[in-house]
Amino acid sequence: MDGRTEGARDLVLAIFRLAVCDYLGFSYGHDGPDRPRACRSPRDAAEVALFLAGAWATHLADMAGFRSELVWREARSTKRARTHTAAAGIAWGRVA
Repeated sequence: MDGRTEGARDLVLAIFRLAVCDYLGFSYGHDGPDRPRACRSPRDAAEVALFLAGAWATHLADMAGFRSELVWREARSTKRARTHTAAAGIAWGRVA
C-alpha cells in the first residue's frame, strides 16, 4: 500500500470513528475515545445515524476495505447496551 492509499484509508477510518463517537455521545481525543458525554442534541445523533446507515458510508467503507454495516450494527448494539444499563440505574462504565 503506497502512502496516498494508506492516508486515504486512515482518513476514512477517522470519519467513521468520529461518527460513531458522536452517535454514542463520546468525546474523541487524538488517540481514541475519551469520556462519555451528552450529545449536543438528539437531532445530531439522528444525522449521524443517517450517515452511518447510508450510501456514502457504504461507499467510503468499501473503498477503505471494510463493511459499514458492521460498524453501524456495533454502534447500535453499544448504544442499546448503554441505554439499558442507564435505565437499570447502574452508572455506565462502573458495572460490578
